[in-house]
Amino acid sequence: MDSLTQLSLNDLDLPKLEAVVELMFLAAYADGHVSDVERAVFKDHVSTSSRGQVQPATIEAMLAYIEKYLEHDGRESRLEAIRKRLPDERMRLAALDLAIRVIRADNLVHPSESGFLLRAAQALAIEPETALERLRASYATQS
Repeated sequence: MDSLTQLSLNDLDLPKLEAVVELMFLAAYADGHVSDVERAVFKDHVSTSSRGQVQPATIEAMLAYIEKYLEHDGRESRLEAIRKRLPDERMRLAALDLAIRVIRADNLVHPSESGFLLRAAQALAIEPETALERLRASYATQS
């Protein structure tokens, strides 16, 4: 993934931080459940990317908030809300890269997860081919 799109969660204001974390959670939930591995990668990445500033209790509170609004509003509405909170394309690409990292946490990309990635890209005004290129690039950087 392009180093220009690396994102430090510690540098984001609260609405942007919540948007990025929500996109990561939606990616983990793409197949209908969040595995223990996905949850661990999710929490670890949020903590690491925030340089330890976002504590585990805060992450859990954010997850509860996201789950509540996901149940109430639905996935597509939440994706639209994320786009509105991330007006900068570079930031949306970085958020998508983080979502890809969560999707790949268990080293499997299920059809529901790739479908989510394409829907998320569309909602974030990112070309679907760009999202797929970034997914393919994530395999290259893992080796």
